[in-house]
Parts: sequence; structure tokens; C-alpha cells
Amino acid sequence: MSRAVGTDAAAWSTSASDGESDREAIFEYDGSTFSEVKAVAFSGPYAELPHHRGLRPGRFVRFFNDSARNLIDRRDILPWYDKLIHANGICHTGKWQIDTDSPYTGYFAKGSEGLLITRASVAGNRLNAHERRAFGIAGKVFPTMDPDRKVKPGNFVTVSSLSGTRNKQITDYAPTNRPKVGLDPAANLVNRVIFRLMDTRPGWRQLHPISALGVPRDGDVVTPDLMMLKIADGTPKVHTHDFRDELRVEHYPERKLVYTINVKDFDDPVWTRIGSIELTEDAVAEGGDKRLHFWIPRDVPSPG
Repeated sequence: MSRAVGTDAAAWSTSASDGESDREAIFEYDGSTFSEVKAVAFSGPYAELPHHRGLRPGRFVRFFNDSARNLIDRRDILPWYDKLIHANGICHTGKWQIDTDSPYTGYFAKGSEGLLITRASVAGNRLNAHERRAFGIAGKVFPTMDPDRKVKPGNFVTVSSLSGTRNKQITDYAPTNRPKVGLDPAANLVNRVIFRLMDTRPGWRQLHPISALGVPRDGDVVTPDLMMLKIADGTPKVHTHDFRDELRVEHYPERKLVYTINVKDFDDPVWTRIGSIELTEDAVAEGGDKRLHFWIPRDVPSPG
């Protein structure tokens, strides 16, 4: 686990009125409400499922700039822009809840419950069953059950093997915050070369924005090293061509798509389930594909 004390907790403060240092305020941002982010993410629903092409020749400079922006821009909603890797996705809203004791703080601690917005997507242009797909779930955990309260949500990003695997159902993928790269040349170029220019351990998506939610500014922050999202046992299989159709909540009991939250530290031999996410609404919409933004914090080395 990683541990931070005092001012490190302040860096991930959830209160919109706490203020930020000059270094943290490159982009103006004082938080968002769940309602306003959902409204944008669900706006402009498509009449038919699109196939956005994403990254292609001539866009690598744009991709480098966008990758750098993701490390410093905390805004939840941006002006219209193209996502270049995970261009096609489906957004969900629901609830994040931790129901098991753990040594971790913030919204990894038992009893934590908050509103949640996620975007599930695949990297590149392979969208369909039987194709080699890299599947990811990014999320915003709002430290409140009040949809109109302005807060600074904790972001997370999880992805399956970056080179992709040929699972028939998208729910067979279990994305983590430290995905394997694999052998795909493009995945290696992006993650071992381009991302490495901008961060110390680019393959490890940090979790401390969640473990710091609700922690006092002088409090300890204790963070699991790794998180995996896994479909809940007993979830029925849905057979569709496009992964976005498969993830529609209407296909699942009580219109709920449930993933378990599993964590471990680097030295732990097994994963431990500590909670779940319940997804109850969905939208495949232009707002989710073109305006919803997930901040990926820079690596913060563990002390000592």
C-alpha cells in the first residue's frame, strides 16, 4: 500500500472551497455536481451506434498534447474534443459502496458510499465480440449522495491487457489500474515510449484521489496499490455484436450492472473484495464520447 500524511492529503481535497496551489490551478476548477456532469455525459444520444476512428496518422502531436493535459487538467467536463485512444464508449451512473473492513482511507474505507459516473470503452477500433479488445472502465466517485452538491470527485482509470484479448463477452474482462502491456507494437509505443516521457511509472494509474476523499487536510492517506473491477458472480451473459449493446443495463436483473471492487498491495498473493459498484442508468451519447474527461494524476512515489 502507499501512504501519505498531512499535506499530501490536502492535495486531493474534496471540498470545492478549500482552494488550490498555483501549481494545481493551471486550469480553473472548483469542482462539479453529479447532476451537471451526468447531464453533459448523457447529452446528444446517438440514433445509431457510431464508430469513431480515434488515433490515426497525422494526430500523434495532438495525442502527445492530450496525454500531457490528462495529467494536469482536473476538470470533469471539457469543450468538445476527440478522444484518440478510447474513442468509443458507453457511460453509466450509479453508486460506489465499500462494505468490508480494509486498512485503507477515504472512499476505500468501510461504509463509504457515493454517487458514481463511469465510462466503459475499448482502445482502438476493435469494438465487437471475438475481436482482440482492450477494455477499460474510468470512473468519478462523488463523495456525496446529494446529486446537486458541488464536490471534487475522485477519478480512477482501469484497463485490461493493453494489447487486447479475444474474450467473447466484454463482461469477461477484469480491468485493473496496472494493466499488462502485452506484445502489440502500438500498445508498446504508446505506453513504453510516449507515456514514459511524461510520468515515472505510466502503466500504474494512481488511486490516491479516492483514498483521500473525505480525509482531513492533516490526516493520513492510505491507498491500495492495485484495484480490479470484476463482474459480480451470477451476472447473466449477454450476447451482442457491439460491446456497448452488451453493457446496457436493461439486459441485467433489476436493471443493475454490478462490478465488485477488489484491491491488493503489490506483495499480496490474492485480491480482496471490499465493495461494489452498481450501475443503474446508461447512455451512448456524444457528450460522453466528446466532453467527459477523467484526470489521471502523476505518479506520487511512496515514502520510504
